Amino acid sequence: MKKFLIILILIPFSFKSQSFDFQSISKKKKLTVGEAVEIDLKLTIPADKIYDTVYFKLSENGDSLLDNWELWNKSILQKSSIENETGNFLITYSQKISVANFDTGQFVFPSALAFVDSTIAYSNSIEFSVSLDEIDEKSSIKQEKPIKEITISWYEYVLYFLSKYAWWMLGIVISILLLFIIIKRFNKKTKETISTPPIPIEITLLETLSKIEKQKYWENGYYKKYYSELSNILWKFLEYRYQIKTFEKTSSEILEALKWSSLPKNFTPSIERFFEISDGVKFAKQSSLEKDNISAIKTIRDLIELERQDLITEIKSPEHNE
Repeated sequence: MKKFLIILILIPFSFKSQSFDFQSISKKKKLTVGEAVEIDLKLTIPADKIYDTVYFKLSENGDSLLDNWELWNKSILQKSSIENETGNFLITYSQKISVANFDTGQFVFPSALAFVDSTIAYSNSIEFSVSLDEIDEKSSIKQEKPIKEITISWYEYVLYFLSKYAWWMLGIVISILLLFIIIKRFNKKTKETISTPPIPIEITLLETLSKIEKQKYWENGYYKKYYSELSNILWKFLEYRYQIKTFEKTSSEILEALKWSSLPKNFTPSIERFFEISDGVKFAKQSSLEKDNISAIKTIRDLIELERQDLITEIKSPEHNE
């Protein structure tokens, strides 16, 4: 009984010891109006812990910044391992962002957020001083230099150009002729051979959906596996069909991009619902309802079937019209 009580007392402290070192670092604190400054976001976690998902946000609203800050650029999230002074190995996640401010005064760049599975770590804030460019009012205005006129005839230009670039021009002409001969022979060989057409991505994704359905992930309690597989299929189709970048994008960023795509409007609520449930299952370890699990795979399948381009291409092809 005493051992049991000791374990209960130590459990909260074991959770508190699981801390992450998340820092915002800038080498420059004094800026001029509109000058871009680079901020390094660095998250360090113990190497003996395994986490499924790690990503950064600049604020609670994604990458939206307040206090007149504007985001100019953001690199991809980099992962590396290091060994500290005590010999322990650590995993480091780093990302560089470039921001600028177009007002003068003292401004604080807010704390960034690091999402490690269902845990959120906050970085330190950084205070910047933004001022206008200093102008030397005592410096005199320099006099303009007189314009010197030089007359060169057109044939002198031609002779100069030929003398300097003749060999380059000859090499370019020979390269174009060789390239033309190679392309002509390649096209001739291509017409003689019968190539097997590639399998459309729609068919591949639909077959993968059928395999997931047969695995019965959610029926056996593997909700995270189920929604991870479905999310990968949906990301691939959205990027292929609507040219939306989904790699390392959050659900809110993908939904924002979909507003400007040709996605059928009747699919918008169901896809928003899918992302909401998927994020809850993958990051908050929630359990989804049976009707949501069935609706998730049905929504993706219906979207692919409705928007598949392989059938449209087949209908428009001359061979089909014959």
